[in-house]
Amino acid sequence: MFRVLNLLIALLVLSGCATELVLEQDGALAVIPHKTSRAGHIVVETMLNGQGPYSFALDTGATISVLYDKARNTLEVDPIPGLQARVLGMTGTGDFPVATVSRISVGEETWENARVALLPDSEPAARQLDGILGLDFLRQYAIWYSQEDRLLRLYPKELVAEGQYLGWSPLKLSELRVAYGDRSVLAFDIYIDGERIPTLFDLGSTVNLMNVKAARKLRIPTRPPANTVNVFGVIGWAPVLSEVRVWRLRIDNMQWKNRIFLVGEFPVFEVLKINRRPAAIVGTNFFAQRDFIIDFSRERLLVRHQ
Repeated sequence: MFRVLNLLIALLVLSGCATELVLEQDGALAVIPHKTSRAGHIVVETMLNGQGPYSFALDTGATISVLYDKARNTLEVDPIPGLQARVLGMTGTGDFPVATVSRISVGEETWENARVALLPDSEPAARQLDGILGLDFLRQYAIWYSQEDRLLRLYPKELVAEGQYLGWSPLKLSELRVAYGDRSVLAFDIYIDGERIPTLFDLGSTVNLMNVKAARKLRIPTRPPANTVNVFGVIGWAPVLSEVRVWRLRIDNMQWKNRIFLVGEFPVFEVLKINRRPAAIVGTNFFAQRDFIIDFSRERLLVRHQ
C-alpha cells in the first residue's frame, strides 16, 4: 500500500533533547481536505470502486468501517452469505452483514478488498454520512489532522520518531479490549480535581460523555437537561440523564477548561467492561480545534499547543 517516498520527515533540532516535528507535505502518502459535518464529525471524501465522491467520517471508536445502504445501493455490493460483524457504537451494539468493497480510495491512498459492515439508512448517522472509516483503516497510517489548513495527511505509521517535540504534547494512549473478538479501541486517562477517569478517545463522538459513577465520584453538581436529550450514535440512541460542567481537566500535561459532559449509562461502557467504574468519552469536541497526530505505532496522541 505504501509508496516509496523521496522524503519522509525532517526533524529540526532546536534545543537540548527537544525537537520540533516537521512533516513534509510532499512526503505524505495522501493529503485530503476535510470538513466538519453539521453534527460535528470530521468528514473526508472517498471514492468507492472508482465512483463518488462519498462522505465518510473518521471514527477511532469504531473497530470496523461502515457503509450505509444508500451508498451500497449505488455500488451494487452484495453481502457475503453467512458473514456478520459486530459493530460497536457508544449508544448500542449490533450484528450486521459484511461486504467486500474492491477499492476504497482516500486521496491518493487505496484500500483494496476492504471488508465493511453494512448498516441501514435508518441509523441516525446515515442522514449526513455515506460511511465511516474505522480503526481497521486508520491503524494503517500515522494521521495528521490539521485545523490550520483544513487538511488530513496520511503517513506511513512508522514515520513519527520517538522523543519529545517542541510545541507538541504527547498524550499516552492505551488499548481497551472489547467484550467480543480480538479487537480493541483507544483510551487515555483524564484527571478532574485529581480524580482519574478512564476515557475512550472516540472521534466518532461529537459530544463528551460520562457515566453516572464518574459524576458521583467527582461530586460535581449535575442538572437535568433543559429539554429531553438523546445521544445518537452509529447504532441507535441513548437517553441523557443529566449534564455537568467541568471547569478544568487535565490529560497528561495538557489542560482544557469549561467543558460540558452529558451523563448517562451508555452501552459502550458495558461492552468495554468499564461500566462498573467511572468512565468517560471525549472526541471531536476536545480535539477538532487543534492540530493532532495519531501515532499508532507508539500508542500516543500528539497534540499541538495553541
